Amino acid sequence: MLLAIAGAVLLPTFAGWHLEQRFTHDAQEQLLAQSRQAVLGMTAAALVEPLWSIDPGAVAAVARSAMADPAVVAVRVTERRPLTRPLQLARPNHVPDLGPVLHATVAREGVPLGELELWFDPGQIDRAIAERRRATLLLAALQVMMSGLVLMAVLHRRLLLPIERLKRQASALASRDTVEPMVWNRRDELNELGCHLNDVHARVGDLFGQLERKQADLEKIALHDGLTGLPNRTLFQALLAAAVTSARRDRRGLALLFIDLDRFKSVNDTIGHAAGDTLLETLSSRMRDTLRAADVVCRYSGDEFVVLLHDASATDEVAATADRLLKALEAPVLIQFRPVAVSASIGISLFPGDGIEPEALIRHADTAMYAAKGLGRARCVFFRPEFNSRLQATAQLEQELKRALAEGQFELHYQPQVACDSGQLLGCEALIRWHHPDRGMVSPLQFIGAAEQCGLINELGAWTVRSACAQIAAWKRDRVPFGTVAVNVSALEFRHHRLVDTLTRAMADFDVLPHELEIEITESVLMTDTDTTQRIVEHLHGLGLRLAVDDFGTGYSSLAYLKRLRPSKVKIDRSFVRDLPGDEDDRVLVQAVVQLAAAMGIRVVAEGVETEAQRGFLHTVGCDMLQGYLISRPQPAAQFALFAMQVGTAPDFAITAVMED
Repeated sequence: MLLAIAGAVLLPTFAGWHLEQRFTHDAQEQLLAQSRQAVLGMTAAALVEPLWSIDPGAVAAVARSAMADPAVVAVRVTERRPLTRPLQLARPNHVPDLGPVLHATVAREGVPLGELELWFDPGQIDRAIAERRRATLLLAALQVMMSGLVLMAVLHRRLLLPIERLKRQASALASRDTVEPMVWNRRDELNELGCHLNDVHARVGDLFGQLERKQADLEKIALHDGLTGLPNRTLFQALLAAAVTSARRDRRGLALLFIDLDRFKSVNDTIGHAAGDTLLETLSSRMRDTLRAADVVCRYSGDEFVVLLHDASATDEVAATADRLLKALEAPVLIQFRPVAVSASIGISLFPGDGIEPEALIRHADTAMYAAKGLGRARCVFFRPEFNSRLQATAQLEQELKRALAEGQFELHYQPQVACDSGQLLGCEALIRWHHPDRGMVSPLQFIGAAEQCGLINELGAWTVRSACAQIAAWKRDRVPFGTVAVNVSALEFRHHRLVDTLTRAMADFDVLPHELEIEITESVLMTDTDTTQRIVEHLHGLGLRLAVDDFGTGYSSLAYLKRLRPSKVKIDRSFVRDLPGDEDDRVLVQAVVQLAAAMGIRVVAEGVETEAQRGFLHTVGCDMLQGYLISRPQPAAQFALFAMQVGTAPDFAITAVMED
């Protein structure tokens, strides 16, 4: 076998070697010719300056540099100047005028300066081919050795060792039937091995029966959730279809509960997915223990579960069961030595009142679950037909919003912001209004949420920014003292990468200066995705724009975020101003916010100011700016311009009189 390998490697090698010598010689001659021409050209170019300046030392240096090339064996430089002797250098073993020689005339600007002759080694190609031949023979020998070693290793590993293992296994199988050890015939081991394998084949047939029984177990596993052991969606849909058919035949009721865990994602994000899996397993066990044996609980997906209650005709009983599930799910679970608690929102649909098809029951229970989340979560809600009407109304509202953007049905109203001490107009807040062709003027509270859900909030925000900038440009032309215009930006819009581009383009198109525009964000924006928020804030600061934090105090305020983001203003929410100065808690809270902001160099705007008593208290504690019905309601741009001109001429705090006039 080794001889065969040697022949298979060496014969093609020798045949290829002879063919390669023929082609290599021709190819090397062309390459050497090009190389020699290159050496000649570079040497001739190097001699131009020494010959022109008559520098024999430099000429000799160039000649020695040419001799540094191993292919050059002799150099002769003959100058055209009279009475000069040729400069000739040659290697010790060089035979004069033997070997290939190349000539070149050294000239400058067409004036011949001398002749250059280079003699090259005539045996260069033969030595290179001989060296390649030795390398080829060495490589062939290495290939023969390595191929032999690899083949022997492969044969030993892939053939001899498997045969030995089969022999041992066959001996082990035979030893189960006989006491005497099996003796192998060295001359016919493979035949004996085949016979024993036939016996094994017969035994394997008996194993197929066992595999078929286990197949049923595998199918059972495929229809259950791997984490909780509950039926999965596929099995539940089959069970629900069978239950609906049976209930329709026997005229019995069914109840379907769609359960979604509230804020489960925060568990995975804070303490890890392993903890989330543990929580799901524990809650699944609690649900099974809470329900009857005849009821079915399924893990529908992620943190969603579906419960099927049989013989459920009384809504009171269904509600009681849902309440028990809520209590069981809300109880804390000890994970990693810390209690973890989540709540659940449950939507309930009933058969046959809410649907007679399985798909309708699941869809309606899902709709009711979202209604429960909308009502504050941690509760159960029965499906009602008006839920579908709300969904349809939401879909219709989204279509109307798209039409409103296309047809220009939106407009901006402006609510003034004045200095608390003097009543001087310092700016205004731009508030979007929808001039609906059928419903009249629509408040943003009725359509901003829908715009965020359907993805139109970015387009609506871009329109608001451009409209505000256009109005600023118009007021500047009319010399209206408007101060600073604040534009609200939603959380979704604020984290969108196009916000900075929109602001930059709008300010450039309408020649708006940075101090004339202000961006208002809610406190919740500061608390989510802080890295992204920080980057966008840095871009806005780079544009020179100032930030105001709206509804300050209504969320989970953090001084660290105020320190990092450094807004120019914070706006005290109207809920803390409404009961001033009578409510002691509101007085303490507002005074604390004003003092904190003053210490950090942040101005304070009080929203919802409606009475002189409120204004007086806010002025006493040091509030900077006021906004509310005491000063003015939000008004169209033309009316705001009149207001601004009047306030500009009014003394001190005569705002109420100006507004009434």
